[in-house]
Amino acid sequence: MENVYTVKIYGFEITLYSTETEEYTKKIAAAVEEKIKEQTDANPSASLTKASILALMELYDQLVKLQVGADNMRLQLKDYLDDTTKAIAERDEARRTAEKLRDELLALKIDLSNK
Repeated sequence: MENVYTVKIYGFEITLYSTETEEYTKKIAAAVEEKIKEQTDANPSASLTKASILALMELYDQLVKLQVGADNMRLQLKDYLDDTTKAIAERDEARRTAEKLRDELLALKIDLSNK
């Protein structure tokens, strides 16, 4: 269910429709406002539009880097799971081989004791 929230970012009231909580939505609005403020502080002659675009670019850059990092972690996790699956299969094969060799050894001991 979508909720309707009004947030204030850099003096502008913005109505948002979101499935997120009001607390989360306000937290995001405050973070966006902070990024715009960082840009206006760093570039005092920049217009609000330019500062907003620079803030957006910075936030989007962070998003893309986080997505790349998450993708890399997923691949690494998949590799770990594949390695684990292979190791388990090898362990199971080694156990079967050890059991077979124990059975053969027992049979040889019995055969030797019967002679």
